[in-house]
Amino acid sequence: MNIAVLMGGISAERNVSFASGKAVAEALISRGHSVVALDPAKGASGLIDLATFQSDAGKEPSAEELASFSPKSLVECVQSSHLRGIDKVFLALHGKYGEDGYIQALLDMHGIPYTGSTMLSSTIAMSKLASKRIFQSVGIPTPAFITLSAASIREKGVDYDLADDIRSELGEGVVIKPDTEGSTVGITIVPNGNVDEIQRGIQEAAKWGETILVEQFIEGRELTVAVLGEDALPIIEIRTDTGFYDYAHKYTKGRTEYICPAELPLDVEDFVSQLALSAHEALGCRAYSRVDFRLNDEFQAFCLEVNTLPGMTGTSLVPKAAAALGMDFGELCEKILELS
Repeated sequence: MNIAVLMGGISAERNVSFASGKAVAEALISRGHSVVALDPAKGASGLIDLATFQSDAGKEPSAEELASFSPKSLVECVQSSHLRGIDKVFLALHGKYGEDGYIQALLDMHGIPYTGSTMLSSTIAMSKLASKRIFQSVGIPTPAFITLSAASIREKGVDYDLADDIRSELGEGVVIKPDTEGSTVGITIVPNGNVDEIQRGIQEAAKWGETILVEQFIEGRELTVAVLGEDALPIIEIRTDTGFYDYAHKYTKGRTEYICPAELPLDVEDFVSQLALSAHEALGCRAYSRVDFRLNDEFQAFCLEVNTLPGMTGTSLVPKAAAALGMDFGELCEKILELS
C-alpha cells in the first residue's frame, strides 16, 4: 500500500507524535509498504526524511515553537501533492488539531481514507467532559467531577473559598485537568486536599483551554485497556516511582513499570475489559483506542477517558498489550490499517 504517515503537528504533544510516527513509518516500510512521512505543521513543505530524522518524545515543545504554527498549515498539507495517489493516511498525530476531529474533517472533505476514529468520535473523545457525560448516560462508572471556566479563572484568579468548596464537594483528593489536552499536559493531582495546591492546579489548567475539569481522585491502581477491532487486549497496570503517570514517566524509558497482563482476579479482569469495550462503543470509536481506568481497593473500576489516537512509541501501551498476545509492532500497524 501507499501510506502517508502524519506526525508532529501543532499540539503540545508534537514531539511525542514524531516518535509515534517515526516508529510506525519504519515498521510499515519494513513490511513492504511505500511510505511518506509528513509534518502537517509545515504545510505543503512538511516532507520528512526518515533516514536522518531524530525525535525526542521526552522533551516538550516550547510555547514559542507552538505559537509559530497555524492550523492553516494542516489544510495546505492535506491539499498538497504528497497525498496524491495515497491509499491511506496513518494518523500518528496526538492532541489538538490531530486527535480532536480537525484533521479527520479535512481528510473526509478531500476523500482521503485514514486510520482511527471518525471526525465525530474523535471530537467527542477529545473532550473529557463530553466523554464523561456519555459514560454516565450508559452506566459506565466515572469519577465525580465539576467544571470551571478557564476564562473566569484567568480574569479573577482562584480564591480560597472556591478551592475549599471543591474539596468539600469532591473530597480531599482531586485531579485538575484541561478538558481537551492529552499526555497529562496541564494536569495536577492533589491527593491530600491541600488548598494551595488546588489553587495552583486550577491556574495551570487554565493555560490549556477554555474548560477545566476537576475530578475526584480515586485512590488505587492505574489500569489501561487497548481495544483493537472488537477485542480488548490484555490489561496493563502502570506503576511509577512517584505514583503519578506524568509526561516524563510516559516518554522516558525505565521510569515506569508496566505489568501486562495486570495481576487481577479473573472476574475483575473480565469486568474491566467489558467496560473498555463499552466505552469504545459508546463514543463510536473505530479500529482501535486505549481506555484508561482507576481501580480502587474494593476492585471498583472508574473510567477516566478514551484515547482515539494512543501513543505508538517504544514505551507506548497499545504496542505492549499487542505484544503480550504475540503480535509484533509491524503486525499491529497493519491491523490498524486493515480495521480503519
